[in-house]
Amino acid sequence: MMKNLTKARSKLSVAIAAAVMLGAAGCERVPESNVQQADGEWRYLFDGETLQGWTGTNGSQIGEAWQVVNGNLVLTAGGAGDLVTAEQFEDFELQLEWKISEGGNSGIIYRVADGDSPVWMSGMEYQVLDNAAFPNLEKPSHSAGSVFDMYAPSEESVKPAGQFNQTRIRVESGKVEHWLNGNKIVSYELWSEDWGKRLAGSKFSNYPDFARSESGYIALQDHGDKVWYRNIKIREL
Repeated sequence: MMKNLTKARSKLSVAIAAAVMLGAAGCERVPESNVQQADGEWRYLFDGETLQGWTGTNGSQIGEAWQVVNGNLVLTAGGAGDLVTAEQFEDFELQLEWKISEGGNSGIIYRVADGDSPVWMSGMEYQVLDNAAFPNLEKPSHSAGSVFDMYAPSEESVKPAGQFNQTRIRVESGKVEHWLNGNKIVSYELWSEDWGKRLAGSKFSNYPDFARSESGYIALQDHGDKVWYRNIKIREL
């Protein structure tokens, strides 16, 4: 009885410690072993120290401008190409933090299919943007947190350039949610009638592979602007 109680207390202490580290770590690495003990479902896609688990597009070498700086995954300059997970994911919940340079543009692209095409031709994009200073913001479905060119956010929740935003993307059984700084700003159903109408009116209407894959890679976009990512973790549903 005493042994079981001691074991339970030990697990609780680890869970509390991990929770405190998650809240206070900022750009510091949270050791994966601690997180796994506290919550076995979540795992980190970025360890805060290396680019292990990531590749360039189509398995190519990662561009030199993707660097780890002070525990952040940073695109330091354009021209590096997109950064792509080595693994594919079907249903998942992804959480991460990002900040963008002034006037900057990037994106988190998910369910990217195998093949030689650019990632945006097959995967849906969670837009990463400085809404206030981006020079060519054409419509709401291009703003931060949108499903690019498909679904506009229900409200503007993005923080100014240079401040970290919290993003959550949930994909399960065709139902998708985009969250930004604690607010659910987009909800849609893949391949629904509404989806089909929006697709027909978007820039993706001429790409037959767009959003057709039921599993795929996750990509961080090189749109030419400096962008920071950290605390990237995922759980499969």
